[in-house]
Amino acid sequence: MIDYDEHIDDELKTMNEGGSSIKKRAAEAIHLNDPITTINLRKPVTTTGDTSVADCLELMREERIGCLLITDEEKVVGIFTERDIIRRIVGKNLAHEDIDVSDYMTHDPDTLTPDAPLAFALNYMVLGGYRHVPIVDGNNCPIACLSIKDVVKHIGNHYFSEIVNLPPTPKNPGWATVDGG
Repeated sequence: MIDYDEHIDDELKTMNEGGSSIKKRAAEAIHLNDPITTINLRKPVTTTGDTSVADCLELMREERIGCLLITDEEKVVGIFTERDIIRRIVGKNLAHEDIDVSDYMTHDPDTLTPDAPLAFALNYMVLGGYRHVPIVDGNNCPIACLSIKDVVKHIGNHYFSEIVNLPPTPKNPGWATVDGG
């Protein structure tokens, strides 16, 4: 089992001791050393590797999610995300009904356990470039799937009044131009 405290002590110390009062308030209010399970996570949506990509896309659309956990004998063996669709499938003129998700998923994804601190999970996602991280038990069975959206929502809930009371326009309107249509 990974000792998460060992990995994040320095980061937490830096965040809690230095910086502005906002950083100090954030560290105190959100309790960055609390486990991931303090975030309201939904049950993971899973399927098997022999499911067609078309069925996976439909399941993702129905569930309004950005990833599926791929399991074999109830253990996580892969993850299939929106990013996999864009990078590995789009533009290749493939018949989505005829291809298995196991050929296009990310095999053996990095995972976290539910006792991982929120700070560790955030650092993990940033360094790995992940938008989704499977949360598994000691037997690699899926418990949840942490998304960056979950983390942002959790942080936003702690600062709701500060966020809704922001001025309607940014102080520097130069970066707030509209791109596209």
